[in-house]
Amino acid sequence: LTARQKYDWGIRVVSQVHALVVVVAAIPIFFNKVLTDDTIYGFDHYPACVYTIVCGYFLWDICVSLADYKKLGLGFVVHAFASFGVFIFSFVSAAVLRRPSLQYYGASFIMFEASTIFLNINWWLDKLGMTGSRLQLYNASMLLFLYLTVRIIFGSYMSYHLFEDLKANGSQTPAVLYYFYRVANTSILVLSYYWFYLMIDAVRRRF
Repeated sequence: LTARQKYDWGIRVVSQVHALVVVVAAIPIFFNKVLTDDTIYGFDHYPACVYTIVCGYFLWDICVSLADYKKLGLGFVVHAFASFGVFIFSFVSAAVLRRPSLQYYGASFIMFEASTIFLNINWWLDKLGMTGSRLQLYNASMLLFLYLTVRIIFGSYMSYHLFEDLKANGSQTPAVLYYFYRVANTSILVLSYYWFYLMIDAVRRRF
């Protein structure tokens, strides 16, 4: 492998390990009573640990996206900054408000990474000369299904629910944080819709 190929494979391996770890680790957060009782300002150490891993990954992703901007494009840079900001502000807001915020909703957006698992597999199948194979078709079908259900449908629903919850119960959240969440969330959703269109087009051309 060339240095560039090793770099590309390394990025995918890191992405895959992160996705597998945080998706599984985030599942118990949905059933955390402390957070379900207070969906805006509830705090528990376990989700804080999970979100620390997520912050570390997206900080790394910012560096990768900026270093490889010409190949990856602006969308990946925006996604990396928005994702990092959303999770890091759950800690920063604790310093501002004397309490954390939005730990409950973090798990919902971590679930976006479930589709990343199959996206990476799809990339590996391409590199292994299995483009257009039956295995890639099965993987692409699972990728599109998860992307649609987790990122588009569930992501849009939880985004709406998040901001309705903030309006009703987030009176202690500073306006600057509220509008940052708005911009970051909208950016991520718009990119998700656009990338879903690109994926459908890629599957149509291959199969």
